[in-house]
Amino acid sequence: MRLFASALAAVTALALTAAAGSVSAAGSSSATGSQAATRPGTATVSDTATARLPDHYVIPGGKAFPTGVAYDPRSGHYYVGSAQDGTLYRGHVRKPAARVWSPAGRDGRSFTAGMTIDTEGRLYVNGGATGTLRVYDTATGDLLTTLHGAKGGFVNDVTVAADGTAYVTDSFKPVVYRLTEDERGRWKLEHWLDVDASGVDWVDGQHNLNGIVAVGDRHLLAVQSNTGKLWRVDRSTGRTTEVDLGGHTVVNGDALAWRDGRLYVTQGNLYADPDTEPQVAVIEMDDDLTHGRFLHGLVPPEGLHHPSAAAITDHDRLLVVNSQYNRWAAGLPPQTLPFTLSSLPLE
Repeated sequence: MRLFASALAAVTALALTAAAGSVSAAGSSSATGSQAATRPGTATVSDTATARLPDHYVIPGGKAFPTGVAYDPRSGHYYVGSAQDGTLYRGHVRKPAARVWSPAGRDGRSFTAGMTIDTEGRLYVNGGATGTLRVYDTATGDLLTTLHGAKGGFVNDVTVAADGTAYVTDSFKPVVYRLTEDERGRWKLEHWLDVDASGVDWVDGQHNLNGIVAVGDRHLLAVQSNTGKLWRVDRSTGRTTEVDLGGHTVVNGDALAWRDGRLYVTQGNLYADPDTEPQVAVIEMDDDLTHGRFLHGLVPPEGLHHPSAAAITDHDRLLVVNSQYNRWAAGLPPQTLPFTLSSLPLE
């Protein structure tokens, strides 16, 4: 998630910490086995049905700095993108390591942000400060389309609703894009929501709307990284409502994942605050998505190294990218190698 010179500093405050290994629960992940540490406000989860699955996956390369992740339930494959050079990796949940699926620079890719896969197996890859969104056929690797967001923006995260409509956040421009494909296979990216006019407390030059997820047939949920606020958006009207979290915030919130009434929010430590521990926040939402209750934060014994993206698999696992993006944005080498994707059993 990058923007060049001046924006780079602001972007630094974006990605999220990650780490390998087993995890102690808190919403979108949990610890594997008895070694998971329980802290105040955290929960420990045992894993029996999926015990044979790896608790982390290796992303090759000493400078990969992985960012987004997408999971394909049809095949068991996951896809991960690189902030360093735009490489796309693919792995399988039953194998310990990913491999290069599409090399750096192919189709003009030089950076990746949020990713997702639709029900037809199309992989959506956002390009952050490059302003692009690409769609790939996972069966062939073919590029289906390249679209462009607003100039000077940061095309960040993407979700696909049940009807096939995709919604995309721009963290540096007050807009939510809508992406559709017509009967003739033509793709269209439109400026769908004027975020400034929607009531969101937009702050220029900071990382605003980030993670986004479609919930049910009617709504979207989006997290605002700089303020820690969560927003509900009506897909029919565009009406935007702040979710009441009972005084809790999800500052540095990055990716969102949804399952069975619970929202999982990856939270990095964008400003290296020693009192802030990177985690995955677990929030229990009410039926109309206007209120949420923070349950706990999921943290592995080793901690998380700027967790960025997350995806839920059909093995009751949450895949969390240990991006170390904060190091990349600061021009620093990785804090730990290899880069990994944590696999956390859900409660």
